[in-house]
Amino acid sequence: MYRNPEQKLVGHLVPFLQNSGYRVRLEVPSLGQSADIVATRGRWVTAIEAKMHDWKKALEQCRVHENLADYVCIALGTRTISENLITAAQEQGYGIIHCSSEEPYCSWVLRPRVNKRLWPAQREYWIKNLRAINYED
Repeated sequence: MYRNPEQKLVGHLVPFLQNSGYRVRLEVPSLGQSADIVATRGRWVTAIEAKMHDWKKALEQCRVHENLADYVCIALGTRTISENLITAAQEQGYGIIHCSSEEPYCSWVLRPRVNKRLWPAQREYWIKNLRAINYED
């Protein structure tokens, strides 16, 4: 069913987010790269990078999403969450979602803070394009 472990992680995240009232879009273009997941609820936009390991790369990718998303998160399918990641995420205001690598279970480790580093003109353009992307079923 899943071609790689990261897809399995995303497969666990989609229902977790949908059950929390989010509309979910996958692989959304974002300033020359893509966000693994963009979840919207009301007017609020959350960009999520999903990783099975290499949370440092997720942190780098999240910096781009700061220009566009109200909330920025990292979702991990690791056995444990590094204290260094928690510290770095707290400093940046990012959220952390931990998902079981075996079962379809996810939970919040750290809730994100509202991102104040938006690029207003680019965000407005991005939101218009985001509306044209179909939701994940």
